[in-house]
Amino acid sequence: MEDEAEPLLPGTRTKDVLARIPEKQTSSIEEIAQLYKQRAGLLRAFWFAQNGLLRTLLTQRNMKIHWISGLAVMLVGMALELDIASRASVIFCVIMVLALETLNTAFEAFVDLHVKQFARHAMVAKDAAAAAVLLMALGAVVVFADVLFHRWRMVLASGPAILRTVLFGMPLLVMVTTTLVMKRNRALIAILGVLSIGALSYLAWFSRDEVFSLGALAFVVGALACRMLEPRLST
Repeated sequence: MEDEAEPLLPGTRTKDVLARIPEKQTSSIEEIAQLYKQRAGLLRAFWFAQNGLLRTLLTQRNMKIHWISGLAVMLVGMALELDIASRASVIFCVIMVLALETLNTAFEAFVDLHVKQFARHAMVAKDAAAAAVLLMALGAVVVFADVLFHRWRMVLASGPAILRTVLFGMPLLVMVTTTLVMKRNRALIAILGVLSIGALSYLAWFSRDEVFSLGALAFVVGALACRMLEPRLST
């Protein structure tokens, strides 16, 4: 039978209390604390990554262009019944363009931080990084055009869906573009956000692919978030 724990007397020191905790229990507490720190660190890593993406979208003109282009691709994918290989290729290209533009922004910031005056090597490095983004963007256009070209019968048979996408998708693209480039006004951004999500919801009701629908929603929400969080992202 285990011995009963001795009662604590007034004035007992903290280290004396900790000394009474069994070794196994102390080990468990340390493991829980370590696990909590790791989890908090992982969540913070995702938070910082999100800030990096939104800050790039907020400050970089080319990223805004890629963002609107990606949204347009998502809308087309919602209207057309593409096979799994075509869908995967198109989505992968869109993600790669955005990832390379984000990486290019980080690289340019790193060069500007360490090179305070004109240097040819810095120019070569920046031009090469920008060229990588351009090549990826051109490749994405070629892949998307090839998908549509080899499925032109399906495209022609999707006339009503394409017309619906044009009627509601074009205003949606205009509203998201306006959200990204206009002078910050929380009320107007909120109105544009509601209208954008409303137009997207209508198109999503007739969508041929849920992944493209979720991708389009991510583009709309990302544009709204970067403007709503602009004061924090700008500091």
